[in-house]
Amino acid sequence: MRTVRTVHPPRLPKRDVRCDNAGVTGLSVALANLKPGTGKTTSAVWLAHVFAQAGNRVLLVDADPSGSALEWSDLAAMNPRLPPPKAAFPFRIVALPSRELHRRVPEIAEADDVVIIDAPQLEDHAGIARSAMRYVDEILIPCAPSPIEINRTTPVRDEISEVGAVRDRPARWAVLLNRCVTRAHSTTDARVTLEDLGYDVLGTAVPRLEVYAQSFGMPIARTGLEVWRQVAHDLIERCVPLSSVRS
Repeated sequence: MRTVRTVHPPRLPKRDVRCDNAGVTGLSVALANLKPGTGKTTSAVWLAHVFAQAGNRVLLVDADPSGSALEWSDLAAMNPRLPPPKAAFPFRIVALPSRELHRRVPEIAEADDVVIIDAPQLEDHAGIARSAMRYVDEILIPCAPSPIEINRTTPVRDEISEVGAVRDRPARWAVLLNRCVTRAHSTTDARVTLEDLGYDVLGTAVPRLEVYAQSFGMPIARTGLEVWRQVAHDLIERCVPLSSVRS
């Protein structure tokens, strides 16, 4: 059984957070999948909050034509429990459902931004999703521990491989197990299956909790942040030595 780590909010260093020697600051992550309803927007918004609350500059890019992340931000800002003039989201958010996203984001993002892209589903908006995958350092595939969702990761992997031909450097990519039933064998079985297929799987699995399922349109609750801190920590471990991570 996997031991759950308790980690402090990660703060990215101001220099060289990538694995390569490009000397570029910041981190960029795209949430991508074949179908809608896989947790891309939920993952993007919660991760953006974790990085922002740790003191990093964050840019959340809503690349989905449905505009779910932007709508979430607007609804949260109208929540009566939020005292004005406090912003609902502690980071910048822009709508950019464009096939030229990989060219336009560098015009918007600051050098030390953590850029998180909520990409649209590949089956309907492949051009936009490919552009997002072309830009980022890390592609994250949210996946529930079910056979049908595991099978649907194959087209995403194929798209990542094709996009690699037009990238300056190979992309890192991994599966984020989400909507997992606590203490269920399905999560362990899914991890083993995905790793046998050659996938990297983040060490942290996101549980199926009401605090996540009902969070759309609401200000982010502190009670659900610890799991996403662990997800952020997993991402940082993949791109910098632990000694470089401020916590």
